[in-house]
Amino acid sequence: MNVCVRDMLNAIDDAFPFHWADEWDNVGLLVGDPNSGVDGVLVSLDLTPQTLARTIQSGANVLVTHHPAFLRPPQRITPRSAGIAFAAVERGVALIAAHTNLDRSPAAGEVLPRMLGLEPGVPLEDSHLALCIVTVYLPQDNEREVAAAMSVAGAGRIGEYRACSFAASGTGSFIPAPDAAPSIGSPGQPSTASEVRLEMVAPPEAVDQVVAAARSAHPYEEPLITISDHRLARGAARMGRISALQASTDLGALADKAAKAFGITPRVWGSPDTHVSVIATATGSAGSLVSVTIHSDADVLLAGEVRYHDALAATSEGLAIIEIGHDVSEWPLVPVLAEAVSATPGLDPDRVAIDSPTTAWWTP
Repeated sequence: MNVCVRDMLNAIDDAFPFHWADEWDNVGLLVGDPNSGVDGVLVSLDLTPQTLARTIQSGANVLVTHHPAFLRPPQRITPRSAGIAFAAVERGVALIAAHTNLDRSPAAGEVLPRMLGLEPGVPLEDSHLALCIVTVYLPQDNEREVAAAMSVAGAGRIGEYRACSFAASGTGSFIPAPDAAPSIGSPGQPSTASEVRLEMVAPPEAVDQVVAAARSAHPYEEPLITISDHRLARGAARMGRISALQASTDLGALADKAAKAFGITPRVWGSPDTHVSVIATATGSAGSLVSVTIHSDADVLLAGEVRYHDALAATSEGLAIIEIGHDVSEWPLVPVLAEAVSATPGLDPDRVAIDSPTTAWWTP
């Protein structure tokens, strides 16, 4: 079986839907042809000259990273303006990113608590997701067929649940025009039909294909399909976790435990004797999570990094902070991402290489 880049994109999207990402983020295929074949893959944290070189040296032609190669597309595609992305194009290497969509996955949220020996608790983030609801009116006998077609087109994904739909029964009334070709009733005659109102959520970028799928599977000549914009409160797909310690400890002891678990010297905000029984964890920059953590039951937030004034505000509210480094907190997500890449149908797992963790900084 010949595997193409599009197949890999679909596998990543299946595990960590790209529509879970923040609006400002840039995820998915950033460089390359979705129809090109896959010779091999390197999964890493960042696109750097070193990771690109390792990709090429290994014979791979796809580099999948957590951090995007760029957030805003370059206005000019030259070696100077596009930098490393231009080099990837020049060498025929496709670039794929799974960023905040990966951060929100349940698998990613559990990584840091488990590294600390904790049972992962409830998600930390409190936010919403822009989604559309596609509503279709159709005969009862066609409900499953139409719902299945819409699901394949990208509808019905809510967190870790798939093919989600809602249906309510009713009676449809209509009068076909004289030149119509109705599947129920006769032209010019008042008609009724036992119908179902079928509703499914869909990411805004998938609405057109979902509507096309519904129309294709619908038996009516003139199906009634409506689209409405909504905001969905995020469920399982949320950043961070709030976990309870089996035995209470103090901030100093927890910082020592984090140092051993992650192999670094953390930066700690708060008194070493601060009582800790509940800990919040978050990968990367936790700026958007500081406020919700302050209002949670957590005594401390362990994250990659926190901005200075956010940390001051947190400690003034009694919330301690442990910073372990942005990259240190996210390297453990690389194997999670690689697992999704390896799940690409037909792809030999031996063709998927996981980059070794590196840091660009040091402490004396």
